[in-house]
Amino acid sequence: MIPAEAPRSGRLPTDPSGQSGDTWSHVQSLDLLRQTAVGRLIHTEGAMPAVSPTSFVLDPDGAVVVPLPAGSGLATSLEDVVVGFQVDRLDEQTLQGWSVLVIGRSHLLTDPAQLADLRQEGPQPWGHRAVGSYLRIESELVTGTRLGF
Repeated sequence: MIPAEAPRSGRLPTDPSGQSGDTWSHVQSLDLLRQTAVGRLIHTEGAMPAVSPTSFVLDPDGAVVVPLPAGSGLATSLEDVVVGFQVDRLDEQTLQGWSVLVIGRSHLLTDPAQLADLRQEGPQPWGHRAVGSYLRIESELVTGTRLGF
């Protein structure tokens, strides 16, 4: 099931006292992720660091779901490993913004109903390539940071 899109308020979250802080809670960080649809998958490829820009969606549990293009070989190398996923929004004029980093174990989705929903309404790979599979990244460690404030 694909979650409904969250409102895009453009506002930065505040801490419980109502003041903006330099870092945000797990929940506030996931709320920031819901405001955008493109991030970077951080993984290892051939024992070297690799970063791949990709579209994504958050599932109802707050896990990041990323489409993998058919024939990409990433599917087998990213099954049951720890990966990172980063999203940020930066204003080049004011030199302010935010960044959220998710670190967690990744798994290929296999549930036929969930895959059918994702193929119909979920994120698509870049370059109009066909979806080969979807990768789910558990949101085990989530950090959100204000930049330039």
